[in-house]
Amino acid sequence: MKKIISLKSTDREILDLCEKISKMDIDCSVESKTIYSEDSENINSLRIKIYGYDKDKVNENYRILRSLIDRVHKKYNPDSKGFHEFQLSELKYPINKNLILDALDMLKIDYIYNKEGNSIKCKLSLDEFNNLLKELYEINKDPKLNYFISIGSKPVRNLIVLLTYFTNRDMEEIIEECIKNEFFRVDEEGTIHLNRDPKLIKEYYIKEGHNE
Repeated sequence: MKKIISLKSTDREILDLCEKISKMDIDCSVESKTIYSEDSENINSLRIKIYGYDKDKVNENYRILRSLIDRVHKKYNPDSKGFHEFQLSELKYPINKNLILDALDMLKIDYIYNKEGNSIKCKLSLDEFNNLLKELYEINKDPKLNYFISIGSKPVRNLIVLLTYFTNRDMEEIIEECIKNEFFRVDEEGTIHLNRDPKLIKEYYIKEGHNE
């Protein structure tokens, strides 16, 4: 038997869908036709044919593909309230969830975290969201943070990354300032620990003059 899914989508969505479908164990074929436009992104007419001898299996694969199409669509297209939805399991850069949410908070970007769906809805486009993740990822991989600075816990590390990103200042300068202001403390072995509520530290840097 066979079931067919037909939809219209952009080049980027089609490429994303085809890449994901190619990695799935589903007996199907994909056909697309492009309608070229001078004023906007090309729109593709896509047809997915699902094959199989087992009716239940074909129906299950149909539901899986419909769910995939819905996830991809929400990633590239905002809903009626302007939210894009991103699956945490599909992030382009491996960033800690709490660090992402803290960054969105400090940037005052509206978001909704769905624990059950393991996703984040926010008012950033896919490209804007990936740019944010890339910058956080690059700071998090800084050799100073990984080899030369002793960090006592993940919340301390996340806060250092976040403040470095938010202020666009040197990481060591931020750390020295936090120690001076008694936001951090350093133990006898030279390891940095939190000394204040992270919320209060973030509020300090959100104030005018600390985000330039």
